[in-house]
Amino acid sequence: MSKYLVFNIESLENLKFSSTNVQSDSEDTNEYIPGTSIRGAYIYRYMIKKDIKDINQGEHRDKLLNGKIKFLNAYPIYANKRGMPLPKVYFARKDELKSEQNKIDMYPGLGQDLGAGYGKVRACEFVGWEKDSFYRIKVDKISNLHINKMNNKEPNKLFMYEAIKAGQSFQGIIKVEDDEYIEEVREIFENTIVYLGGSKGSGYGKCQIGNISIMEENPELEYFDQSLKGQEIYLLALSDIIYRNEYGEYKTYIEEKDLEKELGLEKVEFIDSSIETKAITNFNNKWNCSTPIINGIKAGSVLKYRITEELNLDSIKKFMDKGIGERRIDGFGRFIILDKIDSATLYKEDEYKGKMMREKVLYKPTEEEREIATHIINDIYKVRLMNDIHRAVIEMDKKLINQDKMTNKQWGNLEGIITSFSYEKPKSGKHKYAKYMENINSKKKYFL
Repeated sequence: MSKYLVFNIESLENLKFSSTNVQSDSEDTNEYIPGTSIRGAYIYRYMIKKDIKDINQGEHRDKLLNGKIKFLNAYPIYANKRGMPLPKVYFARKDELKSEQNKIDMYPGLGQDLGAGYGKVRACEFVGWEKDSFYRIKVDKISNLHINKMNNKEPNKLFMYEAIKAGQSFQGIIKVEDDEYIEEVREIFENTIVYLGGSKGSGYGKCQIGNISIMEENPELEYFDQSLKGQEIYLLALSDIIYRNEYGEYKTYIEEKDLEKELGLEKVEFIDSSIETKAITNFNNKWNCSTPIINGIKAGSVLKYRITEELNLDSIKKFMDKGIGERRIDGFGRFIILDKIDSATLYKEDEYKGKMMREKVLYKPTEEEREIATHIINDIYKVRLMNDIHRAVIEMDKKLINQDKMTNKQWGNLEGIITSFSYEKPKSGKHKYAKYMENINSKKKYFL
């Protein structure tokens, strides 16, 4: 029976997750941590722990390559919970979209004519959800200008990198198909530093994983109403979906035949959809090249179908737990099924600042670790202090004149006076040092 491990990721450095592999002079970043990146970090630590170099054989292949362990995307946190993609079915009045007010009244655009005065809501990618209210999650980003040094025959190229700003929290999910793997996953990831995304050798990607908890049921069912009614269903994509039909054609909607099979229904009829597509590709290390670009269904997309029979709750849960389409091992193909999508209110973060506080995932050290860290910090401080003292002595030495005429006694007096300052409180020591230097300089004997 499948179980889920829910965990938090704290970004300790800026994170780069390119939204496309197309080469250009600027590169946007995803606002979430892809499951494929988390999976790569897990495999790296797994190979170190197991002291293996090849995962293509035996139990390693079964766990890591055949889908016994699946890594879902990590989404930004709202009120200590994993956020969800904003459903792309919502519209609002254009004057509200342009206004600075703290909330927007949203209406579903499937099955009703809203008129010319409405526009699609694109206020954010991710939201927190409570009943009929959505709360915008703003993912802070930065942009950095980099230079790509070419060979002598080609000019250097400037390009802009966008990255997720450090200090933000995300919540991820790992689906484990076999109970015996649970403790192993926890041991490898609990309170662990990992590096995620691109440019890991250039100051990007450092993260800390913690707060791992085990759930018996799919945590994404939080958004699922188990009292399904009516003759219409909505499929809401909780992640990007790569779907191919029985003829091998990539499609931007889920064909009725597959839904009939998975839900155990005689007839399912596609009605309408409100979707966005996404160019999906990745880099294959074995082939050392990027895979072909595929048009997938973007997270948040909504597809509407008509049914004539009563839905079986167990079949729906099993279908949602399984996912749909390709690359499910990397977090693709996640969705929920709803029987209605109601009007809702989207609140901006300014008014609900208290609710928008992101949980900080900080490792709690033991007392022994605290003492070690204190000694290290004190040693660093002492080294820096000595370096500053050496620099001050050198600067003072530059101001001394007639040094060769100073007697040992005069040198001893100078050393004793300066040493005495170290026993004073900082403020009084600085004051006495200033008075001493003023007195020495006034004599014009040893100082300029």
